[in-house]
Amino acid sequence: MEQIRIEDIEIIIKRIPYKFCENKVFLITGATGFIASYLVDTLMYLNKNVLQEKCTVIALCRSKEKAEQRFGQWLLNETFILQIQSVEDQIAEVMHIDYIIHAASCSATKDFCKIPVKVLTANILGTYNLLEYARKNRIDSFLFISSGAVYGNIEGYKHDIKETDTFALDFCATHNSYAEGKRGGEAFCCAYYAQYEVPAKIVRLGHTYGPGIDINDGHVYSDFVRNITSGTDLIVNNGGARRSFCYVADAVVAIFQILFLGGNGEIYNMENTEETYSIFELASKLVKEAFPERNLKVICNGDIEQAKQPKVNIEKLKKLGWHSDIDVVNGFRRTVRSIEEKNV
Repeated sequence: MEQIRIEDIEIIIKRIPYKFCENKVFLITGATGFIASYLVDTLMYLNKNVLQEKCTVIALCRSKEKAEQRFGQWLLNETFILQIQSVEDQIAEVMHIDYIIHAASCSATKDFCKIPVKVLTANILGTYNLLEYARKNRIDSFLFISSGAVYGNIEGYKHDIKETDTFALDFCATHNSYAEGKRGGEAFCCAYYAQYEVPAKIVRLGHTYGPGIDINDGHVYSDFVRNITSGTDLIVNNGGARRSFCYVADAVVAIFQILFLGGNGEIYNMENTEETYSIFELASKLVKEAFPERNLKVICNGDIEQAKQPKVNIEKLKKLGWHSDIDVVNGFRRTVRSIEEKNV
């Protein structure tokens, strides 16, 4: 495991109630993904260095080759189990499971129109299969990784967005397949809690970045990281759009806190609202404050006038004890460092 990830995990375990992990079995879907792999590594690091009674981690992945490459250091560990299957198939029963974190999803914006059926089924059919497993086996907690994309068109809204707010979304537009899939997954979670008392919780993640991101996934922060690592100027096309940017370690802390401490049937917004910038502001901050020595520039191809956009309300998450620790300057430095150290 690279040094930057170890540093992040040590930050994470200082902030989570890891005693809940002892002698428990975790199933994490989409385990090779950006955030899910951090969850796996955190639990395995706890096993190796902290826990007296170790937990078991079942990493459910679609690609055996990718999983073995990503988790090579854990493959021979008796507390690590690799489960190769699709979440769209009935979940194989390996052993009794205490916690399920459903993170399997196609989140690359380039896929939303290219493979919309796959985007939908991972979130809807996959969530159904996992909830059915949870219903039959009476697990301790189930967490669905959702997204702020479910809110839809928030243009013109003048108040902070709470978990109970809803807005219009064209469900027939294939570019909305991700958002609609997440909406469907959330609906299943709430239904299974209401009808079967499955202890399901939902976290709506905002824009999250850090070591392990796919720099070709189409997200603006990924584009910026690719520009910085390649030494090319940052190109801004929609500079006025405002976003909140959360470093992965802060997001992982939120996920564990909701899994262990969140209310059943509840939804939690997760964004680093303290790090909210227009795209132009973020690009300028990275060039001037995070990487001034690289002599990069910001090239604007569109309007940089800031759009008025409501903030996401994170008070429910804060009540669980969550706060953000890592700002964008430090976070993007860590992200770029992780990529460049791998390429050395």
